[in-house]
Amino acid sequence: MAGQDRMMGRIGSMALAAALLLAPAANAVAAQTSPVAPATGPADAKPAAPSEAVLKKGRELFNNNGCSSCHALADAEAIGDIGPSLDKNDKLTTDFVIARVSQGSGPMPAFGGQMSADEIRTLAAYITAVAQK
Repeated sequence: MAGQDRMMGRIGSMALAAALLLAPAANAVAAQTSPVAPATGPADAKPAAPSEAVLKKGRELFNNNGCSSCHALADAEAIGDIGPSLDKNDKLTTDFVIARVSQGSGPMPAFGGQMSADEIRTLAAYITAVAQK
């Protein structure tokens, strides 16, 4: 039993260390100004729709950064089939897309070093706005 307690203590310490290491990066991204108004209602409320300028810039970012070669997205006329289709995916949130584009996951490369935080937020606002149509 004492061995299990030590193991659980180590796991908790490792999780805390990971959270502390990742917190500055997450806070830096969150501190940037957003191209869309933040949601002010309940957690499941949808954020305000992005402007036409944000949609246009997001579409350009999607197509110019290779997103369309892996992901299908009708608004961008993208038919990629390597990654998941983004169409009619109401589970996508702006925060999820920002994290995935910034940090990558599995075969999805990280674009945090290639795109600015503003560009990533614009891309995320675009994807979440048009993917749910």
